[in-house]
Amino acid sequence: MSSYAGTRRGVAVIESVRASVLPFCVSRAIVLAALGIARFLVDQLGPSLRSATGAKAIGTSHSGLLSWDAAWYLRIAEVGYGGAGKQALRFFPLFPLLGRLVGSLPGISYGTALVVLANVFGFGALVLLHALVSRESLGHETAERSIWILSLWPAAFVLVMGYAESLLLCLTIAAFLCWRTGRWWWSIVPAYFAGLCRPVGVLLALPALVEAVSWWRSSGHRSLGSASSRLLAIAAAPAGMVTYLAWSAATHGSFFEPLSEQTSRLHRGGISDPIATLLHDTSDLVHGHHLGTALHAPFAALFVILTIYLFFRLPAAYGLYAAATMAVALTAPNLDSLERYGLACFPLAIAAGCLTERPMVQRVVLSGMGALLTAYALLAFLGLYVP
Repeated sequence: MSSYAGTRRGVAVIESVRASVLPFCVSRAIVLAALGIARFLVDQLGPSLRSATGAKAIGTSHSGLLSWDAAWYLRIAEVGYGGAGKQALRFFPLFPLLGRLVGSLPGISYGTALVVLANVFGFGALVLLHALVSRESLGHETAERSIWILSLWPAAFVLVMGYAESLLLCLTIAAFLCWRTGRWWWSIVPAYFAGLCRPVGVLLALPALVEAVSWWRSSGHRSLGSASSRLLAIAAAPAGMVTYLAWSAATHGSFFEPLSEQTSRLHRGGISDPIATLLHDTSDLVHGHHLGTALHAPFAALFVILTIYLFFRLPAAYGLYAAATMAVALTAPNLDSLERYGLACFPLAIAAGCLTERPMVQRVVLSGMGALLTAYALLAFLGLYVP
């Protein structure tokens, strides 16, 4: 019996790997094509690009997969937080530490290490997402649509760049998969590292709590070991964050410095009224001002709708995780990087996969997303959109 179960798991893994290859390759082809177009445009218009916008376009297009936040991760990997400066503290350490580890191998630069790691984890995230959706009895077709949607998400170009999002996706999906299959002790590992990867990783404590409460109410066998594993799973992501903050206190004299840097006016900012922010960005969209910012407003509405749908379609942990992530994203003074927050919130991709069951709807949505991924990647590589 155990041999049969192991064979079934092996077949399921192979299916998830096979299903992930094509969307993985297509999304990377789109992003690399957009980067090529951006560099071509900059090279052709080079002599006329004298403004600050032109200089930004030259810098981001030629930095390519290591532009924007990837440049910060590269700097941290190369010289550490001490050499990268105080502002670097807002970038949590797991991804640049892995980049430094791989980049220390002979013949591999730190930049190459970060990009390779991002793409390896990006593929792993697709495989894990396919396995998770299949586990939820939503059907293999929904699982395939979900990974296609995640691959073609408008901000999915950061999964090709030296960004930490692919690693965060891997860890969060792995944690959910462990909870949903009863592997609570195993879930502690990805949840802890998620807290070390990005500030929003700490939000995993909420779905872990929901899953633990559900187990407590339904289980008739509540052993001490089972209860302990669930308590540790709930605490794992906050423990990961606290580990980094404690290091910050020991080395920089401030426990909350990474978070205060993140919420400073120069970066994310503090907490703001989301309605006022959305109205401001909608006004920008209507009047054609600040296009990069105005693009966020329609996605904010879409993400809210998908989040509400999750509460009706999937177990509560998915909806709660999406709601918490969107609350963090939408209460910022500006909606820069909103699409990236939505990308990292993988339950939104599952919700979209469930809603695109009809073949015609699926073709229209995936075609549109492919076009948007191309456009967003091109704008980002030209310095016109903040990823």
